[in-house]
Amino acid sequence: MLNVQEKLKPGRVRNIHELAVTEDLLKVVLQYAEENQAHRVVSINLQVGELRDFTEEWMQRYFDYLSRETIAEGGKIVIKTIPVTMECLDCAHVFNADIRQDNLLCPGCGGAKTKLVSGNEFLIESIGVI
Repeated sequence: MLNVQEKLKPGRVRNIHELAVTEDLLKVVLQYAEENQAHRVVSINLQVGELRDFTEEWMQRYFDYLSRETIAEGGKIVIKTIPVTMECLDCAHVFNADIRQDNLLCPGCGGAKTKLVSGNEFLIESIGVI
């Protein structure tokens, strides 16, 4: 298993849907596989922030389609969802935020000034190859 920690073009990933992201993902996976003289890609482990709103099912469908007749054909995408975490700028309390609610007030002090700590990631954690 390759430990990759590869970010996929963060500026571009922000405003495109799963198909275009999966195209970029496949390019990176094939590049790493080639550099490491792999014969087949068996898995791609991703860390995807909750704010990205990507689903494993659709990423896999697009990957299956795009990877046909490559060494990545049949590779399985596994997504670890990273929750949205905020930090209060008033009291420094770090908390998980429910993005389905409009209320992102700090549960520690009730402050409204917060910054995003996690939840917007899109990283390749590892690539399983043989």
